[in-house]
Amino acid sequence: MDPITIGLLAAMGAGGAAAVARWRRRWRGAKGERVEAERVAARKESRANAAGEHRVGDVLLHMGDEYWLAGELALMREGSAAMRVCSAPEQGKERWLAFPREGESLYVLRTDEKLAAMGWPGVEVPFQGMVLRPVEQGACAIAPTGEVERRWEGVGRYAVFRAMETVAVVIEQGTQRLALTGKAVPRRLFEKLG
Repeated sequence: MDPITIGLLAAMGAGGAAAVARWRRRWRGAKGERVEAERVAARKESRANAAGEHRVGDVLLHMGDEYWLAGELALMREGSAAMRVCSAPEQGKERWLAFPREGESLYVLRTDEKLAAMGWPGVEVPFQGMVLRPVEQGACAIAPTGEVERRWEGVGRYAVFRAMETVAVVIEQGTQRLALTGKAVPRRLFEKLG
């Protein structure tokens, strides 16, 4: 028994102390359930924020580079975005940021004509002397928003390949293919401006 219960037992007798001990257990149990419910709600909110914290129109800063999210291709599976691939154009270059549903990193990508010319990747992607292995792939519904071509709207497929921090993302719909290569970067290293 704890010291408080022993003190109550001595002061009130066995019957009163037992009643107080039951009340304290119920109170602790209710408080514990409430605290656990708050923790679960906070985890759910954290996951929702991680998946959807950035939107078209946001400007992100990383290592002195600004990434304006001009448009987005949401790759939808089972009612939610498996990955959001955002166009972040730079003068004279096509640049993209990809936000996977799970994980602590996002992908900084550029279009890769050599990868696009290879066709749909098989079980591995050779890239700059490395072999990238599949991480995720499958059929998806593609939902474009912002400044991306509407021709992407509809059903397609995607694949993500990775070796260490090097990443390749391929999105295909009919005869059109978007092939991107780049690096995985921890999300916490990106700062949202404004």
